[in-house]
Amino acid sequence: MKKKLLIFTSIVIVSSVAILLLNNNTEEQDAIAKLRQQHEEYLENSPFKETKMLPRAERKALGLPPNAYNEQMWELTMDPATGKPMPERVMTVQAELRSQRSALNRGVGGDANNPWIDRGPNDQGGRTRGIMFDPNDVGNANPADDYTRVFAGGVSGGLWVNDDITDPNSSWTQVNIQANISVTAIIFDPNDLNTFYIASGESFVTGQAVGRGVWKSTDAGNTWTNILGGYDSFSSATGDINGIFYVNDIVARDNGGTTEIYAAISSASYDSANSPNNFHSLDEMGLYKSNDGGANWNRFDIRHSNNNFKNPCDIELDINNNIWFTTTRTPFGDAGGDIYKSTDGVTFTLEATITGAARTELEASQTNANLFWVAVNRGGADLFFTNNAFSTVSALPSEPNPVDTGQPDDDYTRGQAFYDLPIEADENNNLYVGGIDLYRSTNFGISWDQISKWSNNNLLSSLQVPLVHADQHAIVFRPGTNGTEAVFGNDGGVYYSPDIFAANSNPGNTNAIQARNRDYNTVQFYYGDINQVDVLDGDDLAGGTQDNGTQMTFDAGVGANAFVDPRTGDGAYTEISKDGTYLITSYPGQVHIFSDYPNVNSNVYTIVNAAGGDFINQAELDDNRNVLYTNATSGSNRRIGRYTNVNNQTLLNSSFLSDPLLNSAPSAFKLNPYSTGGVSPTNTATLIVGLKNGRLLKVINADSAPTFSTIGSPTFIGSVSDIEFGENENELFVTMHNYGVQSVWFTNNGGATWRSLEGNLPDLPVKCILQNPLRPQEVIIGTELGVWVTDDYTVTNPNWVQAYNGMSDVTVLDLDLRTSDNTILATTHGRGMFTSQFTAAPLSVLESQLDSNLIAIFPTVSNGQITVASKSNLGDADVNIYNINGQKVHTTKINMSNSRNKLHLNLDSGIYFVNISVGNVVETKKIIIK
Repeated sequence: MKKKLLIFTSIVIVSSVAILLLNNNTEEQDAIAKLRQQHEEYLENSPFKETKMLPRAERKALGLPPNAYNEQMWELTMDPATGKPMPERVMTVQAELRSQRSALNRGVGGDANNPWIDRGPNDQGGRTRGIMFDPNDVGNANPADDYTRVFAGGVSGGLWVNDDITDPNSSWTQVNIQANISVTAIIFDPNDLNTFYIASGESFVTGQAVGRGVWKSTDAGNTWTNILGGYDSFSSATGDINGIFYVNDIVARDNGGTTEIYAAISSASYDSANSPNNFHSLDEMGLYKSNDGGANWNRFDIRHSNNNFKNPCDIELDINNNIWFTTTRTPFGDAGGDIYKSTDGVTFTLEATITGAARTELEASQTNANLFWVAVNRGGADLFFTNNAFSTVSALPSEPNPVDTGQPDDDYTRGQAFYDLPIEADENNNLYVGGIDLYRSTNFGISWDQISKWSNNNLLSSLQVPLVHADQHAIVFRPGTNGTEAVFGNDGGVYYSPDIFAANSNPGNTNAIQARNRDYNTVQFYYGDINQVDVLDGDDLAGGTQDNGTQMTFDAGVGANAFVDPRTGDGAYTEISKDGTYLITSYPGQVHIFSDYPNVNSNVYTIVNAAGGDFINQAELDDNRNVLYTNATSGSNRRIGRYTNVNNQTLLNSSFLSDPLLNSAPSAFKLNPYSTGGVSPTNTATLIVGLKNGRLLKVINADSAPTFSTIGSPTFIGSVSDIEFGENENELFVTMHNYGVQSVWFTNNGGATWRSLEGNLPDLPVKCILQNPLRPQEVIIGTELGVWVTDDYTVTNPNWVQAYNGMSDVTVLDLDLRTSDNTILATTHGRGMFTSQFTAAPLSVLESQLDSNLIAIFPTVSNGQITVASKSNLGDADVNIYNINGQKVHTTKINMSNSRNKLHLNLDSGIYFVNISVGNVVETKKIIIK
C-alpha cells in the first residue's frame, strides 16, 4: 500500500517542465525561462481578463455566474504549460489516495490521536442542488415518521444525510464519499431501493464545480463507487480535456422490471489562455443510458444539424413512464430549448423547440399526461406550458413579480436563469419556481405568490414571508404529504417547510420555511482567522465566505459551533488584530471595512471602497503599526494600497506603493514578524510580496519610504499563494497556486538561494503553509486535497503524507496559528473551519523513501540511451517511465545490484520521469530525450 502511494505521487507530478528537480543544466534553465515567459503571456491573455471584475449586474447580463472567484482561481492555478488549470489531475490523485488509506487516520503530524476538529458553522450551509428522501424510510411505528430521512449534496461539500428533516435539532452526518464531490442530483433504483445514484459536476457555472460523473451505492448510501466519469485524456492539439465531469441530471426508469439509468452528460467551456475555445467533455457530451446498473453505457445519437451532439439538461418521467429530456446551449454556441420524448427508451423524437433558449427545465404533471411546464433561460427566466403534450406551447399567463428593489418585473431570477432555475409541481398541480426567491401559483400561472424573501432590505422588509437564503436550486416534496411539505436547496444550504401553504404573502407564517443546516457544514470560506488573546473562555473564529458574508463565532466550545454573519454578501480577507481590539472584514474587490472587536457592529467604517484588486482581494494587516496593505492593481497599473492609522477614522490616510519591479499583480503578502514595534528609522515594516507571475519582492520601509528588491528565485514558476517566515527573518517558505509547478520552496538566507521542498507531493495546487514551532523541521500545507505534512523538510526530498483524520479531500485555503497554545485553524472552501494543534511528537506514520543519492541515472539529457546504477544491492526493481502527461510509455524490470543497467529507450523527444520501485520504497528521476 505504501509503495503504491509513493509510486503514484511520483507520477502525478508530471504537468510541465516546472515540476522538475532543478539543476545547473543550461538546457533546463532555458526551458524554465521560456516557461516563465509563457506563463506571463498566458496571464496577460486570460480569457477572463475583461470579465472577472465586472459588477454583478453586468456579469448576469453576459450569462456569467455572479461570483467571479472561479475566474480568479482559474488564472492563479493554471498550468503554465497548458495555459489553464488541470483539476482532473486532482481527481486522479484523490481516487488513488482513497484506495490506499489504512485504518489509521492521520491527524496533524501523522498522529491518530491529534485529529482535525470540525468547528462549524453548524448552523449554516453552502450551495445545494441534490436532495432525496430515503425510499427505505417507511413502515415506521408511527406513519407520520415515514420519509423523514433525507440525503443532500453540497456543490463542494460532499454528500450528507439527516435522519429526521422535520426536527430542527436533528443533525446532518457526512456520508462516506469524497468530501469535495460536486453533487448535482441524487436518485434511487425503483427496482432495488438500496441502490442509489449520484450525478456530480455542475456545468452551469463554467467549470467551477468539476465533478466525477456518476457514483453508485448498493447499500442504501453507506458506501459509494464511481461508475462513470473522470479524466480520460488531454488533447494537446485542441487543448480539450476528455472525460466525464458534468452530469446535469440522472433518472432511473422501471421498464418492466429492468432499471434503465439515464444520465445527462454535459460539456462546459474551460477556456485557455493558450486558446479561448477549449472544453471539458466536448467529445463525451450527450444523453447516456445503462441497462445494467451502470456497468455499461451507451450514448444516444442525437445531434445538431452541424453534427455536434446536443447538450442535455433536464431528464423527466411522465405519469405514463415516458422519458423526456431537454437541452441547454452548448459552450460553443449551439442553441438549447429542445424537448425530446421516448416511449420505449430506444428512440427519441423532438417534440418542441423553444426559440432562443439556453438552459431548459421541464416539469411533468402528476395527474395529466398532456400537461407540462417549462422554465427556460433566455437571458432572463421565461415560463411556458402545454396541455396537449407539446402539440402547441404557450407562455404562462403571467410570471412572478418579485417584491424587491433591483429585481425586474419580467425576470424573477434577476438575470441568473442560467444559475438558479428550479421548477416543480406537486400532485395537485400547484406550480413552484425559484430564482433569487421562491414563488407559487395555484391557478396555472394566472397569478403568483412570493413565498420567501432573501433579506429584509428595501421593499422586502414589509413582506411577511419566511426568510430563506437566496439562489434557489432544488425543490423536493416529501412523499405522502400531498404536497404540503417540501425541502429546498439553495446557496445557503437546506430548508424545510412543514406547511408550504402557510408560506404566503397575505400575510403568512414567517416560520413556514425553516433552515435545516444543523451540522450541514458545507460553507465555502475564503479566509479565516483565530483570535490570539481570547482563549480561556473559548475560541473566537472569523472568516469571509461565498455568499454567506463574514461568518463569526465568539467563545466557541470544542466541536462545531453556531456562527453569525453581521455583514451578508460575499466575505473575503478577514483579520482580528493580535490584541483583539479590532477587526478587518472585506468584500469583493477593493472593499475593506474596520470595526471594533468583539463588538463588531460598533465603530464600523470603510477603510477603502475602490475599483481594482481581485474579486477576493489580497490584503495584509500590520497590527503593530495599524497599517493595512492591499492589492490595489487596476488594469495594467500594478500597485499596493497602503492605509495607515486604520484604527482611527480621523487619522486614516491612504497612498499607493509602486515600483518597476512590481510588474504583475500581487497575489500574496507577508509582513516580517521579526520587525515589530512602532515606526522609527531603525524599526520599520518589511513587507514580502508574491506576484501572480511568480516574482517575489522584498519591500523595506514599507510603512514610510519603501524600497523594493527581488528576492525570489529565477526557477520559480507560477503564482505565489502564500509566504511564511521560519525561525528567523532569513528563513522563508513560499508556495504556488498552480498545477504543474514546483509548489513549495524554502530559503534560509533571505532569498539568496532557494530549495524546492516538492519531494513526493502530488501535482495539486498548494494554497498555504505553516511551520510547527515545537518541531521546526515539521511543516504542513493546505492544498486542493486537504492538509499534507512532512516530518522533515530539511531532507533532500521531503516525504509528504495526507493528514486526513477528521478532515480531508477539501480545499484548504488558509492556515493560521494561535501561538499561545499552538492551535491551528484550517479554513476550507466547502467544509467550514477545523482546528488542531501542533505537538512536539514526531510523525508517527512514514512511508519509506530511498536516499536520493542511492540511485543514479545518467546522462539526464540523451538520445534515449541511459544507464541506471545503484550504490548497493537492492534486488529486483520495477522501472516505469512516464511522459509529462502522466502516461506510461515504457516498463521493464532490472536488477539493482552494484552493476549498471543500460536502457535503450525508443521515445520521442521530450521530458520523462523514470520511476524505480524496490519493495516498499521508490525513487523518481527526471530525464530529457533530445
